[in-house]
Amino acid sequence: MSLPTGYYAFEWSGGTFEVQLRPGGEFWCPRFAAPATWQFSGGTLAIDWGKYGEYVLRLSGDALAGGARGNESDWRKMRFLRAFTPQEALVSASVWRLRSGDEEPLLVQFRADGRFVCPSRAGTFSYRLEGDSVLIEWDSLSNDRLQLDMAAKAMAGSTLCCPLCAASSAVRLEYVERLPPRVPP
Repeated sequence: MSLPTGYYAFEWSGGTFEVQLRPGGEFWCPRFAAPATWQFSGGTLAIDWGKYGEYVLRLSGDALAGGARGNESDWRKMRFLRAFTPQEALVSASVWRLRSGDEEPLLVQFRADGRFVCPSRAGTFSYRLEGDSVLIEWDSLSNDRLQLDMAAKAMAGSTLCCPLCAASSAVRLEYVERLPPRVPP
């Protein structure tokens, strides 16, 4: 038996928030970001959340319940919300090679927290997925929409703001590798 990767509601005495069980045993919570891992064996989920503690939760019906390792009175609960879409699984926490015309290719990052990082352009940028489209929000005035080709692990479209590109230039992005969910700013 295994747990599905995806989004979960994580509950404790202070409230409920969203966490992710990511492939490869990576545990991620945008609200409380820290290097963290998870393992599931024999109906028990063990979470090592770094500075936020270690938790042991047991599968009970369609939920998980338990608490802090060594102190289950410090209770926690989790319930599955939804699986990652194939697009989220590919794009979130990944590195891509951006190409435009004859320009030198550039590596860009789609971080798990929704940040888009382009090393040659200063600023804080974001992205979001809309079905098979990836919307890159360079700033409050301009956005670029790229079409995602899942089979080819590629994106293509026109851009107005890419630092490598001439105005209204065609761009192509190719998948390179995974990133850990938490990458320092």
